[in-house]
Amino acid sequence: MIRFIAMISEKTGKLLFTAIILGLFCQLSASELSTDSRKVLEFADHLFNTEDYLRSAIEYERFLFLSNSDNDTILFKIGLCHQFRERYDYAIQSFSRIINLETSELINISRIAVLHNHYMLQDWTAIQGFDFQNDAEFYFYYLACLHRDSVSVNFNEFNNISDDSLRSVFLNIEHSRSHIKQKSPVVSSLLSAVIPGLGKTTIKRPGDALFSFGMTGFAGLVTWQAFKANLLITGIISSGITLSFYLGTIYGSYIATVLYNESLNDELIEHLEQYNPVSENPYWLPWLKK
Repeated sequence: MIRFIAMISEKTGKLLFTAIILGLFCQLSASELSTDSRKVLEFADHLFNTEDYLRSAIEYERFLFLSNSDNDTILFKIGLCHQFRERYDYAIQSFSRIINLETSELINISRIAVLHNHYMLQDWTAIQGFDFQNDAEFYFYYLACLHRDSVSVNFNEFNNISDDSLRSVFLNIEHSRSHIKQKSPVVSSLLSAVIPGLGKTTIKRPGDALFSFGMTGFAGLVTWQAFKANLLITGIISSGITLSFYLGTIYGSYIATVLYNESLNDELIEHLEQYNPVSENPYWLPWLKK
């Protein structure tokens, strides 16, 4: 009886496996198996419109292979597929292929797409190495300069901006940037080493400074009283706590000053982000199915 049940189970398992294989095979459409480039393209468009971007990119690449061409429209869609699935490095490669075609009508939009995807990767060095040709491209160049706050911008470069109002915005931001007075983290930490919390007053945080001074002073007072009363163990423990407060105040002053300096630049970046040309007019919207 047991053997009979085992035989039935084995046959059932084989039938089930066969059914699964057949089902998967049936799910493959004729377009997927076809070498007809037109059908492959239709299937790729279908996948794109249903937001199946990975398979869509693969089918578009197969279309390019079968048609033996560098169709700029298809390359752009491949770039969008990778961008939508957040593989910005692959998207950059696809959009760059269009730029290299030189005769494509999609070169200008592809240049913006390349810059946007570098922006998503926060690859500021690559953006700065991009030879900007218009206001939208200059936006990304200048944004990269702000993110790399050690990079200065020649005021003459703003003359390349054709939009007067936009030029005024950039000039005002750069003027504010040039007058930013950053604090020295080393000086802040040294001041806190002399008087606990004093370094935080340089970045306009008197509350934190008072708290650090009070906690370190209180722990030090407890330690002194413990040793004065010959409470050796209590004195050792409280001295360790005092030392941790003291060193923490020095380190905290250093880190707080670094964050303070970054926040000064972040305010300018946040203001500039309002003029992002891609946010105002996403280049991919006309390519999406309505």
